[in-house]
Amino acid sequence: MDSILVVEDEEIILGLITDVLEMYGYKVRAFSDADTAWEFVRSQDSAPRLLITDLRMPGEIDGVELVKRVQQMRPQTPILVASGYHGDSGLLNDTSVYWLPKPFSIDQLHAICQKLAPPS
Repeated sequence: MDSILVVEDEEIILGLITDVLEMYGYKVRAFSDADTAWEFVRSQDSAPRLLITDLRMPGEIDGVELVKRVQQMRPQTPILVASGYHGDSGLLNDTSVYWLPKPFSIDQLHAICQKLAPPS
């Protein structure tokens, strides 16, 4: 799969991230909850190019559980957590997870996406 998955329950932020990444030439699949994003990942034959997710979201699973499931099923997928919250998520010490604290700039988002999912 050549898409970046963006999972964010705040509609304005989801739209902004999607628009910015598409402006830079990325293919993006946007999801407003982790449940739907997980079902999409499970239905695909290949790994996402990059997963960008918030942590706190409504639904059966949150961003923390989504990260854990994607790591288990698609360990080659780079993961970027874009969140203002890390609390006791257990992911803070996970060196395979990259962090982009909210609020972040478009330049910060673009720079880390170039690092984790370089343009083809």
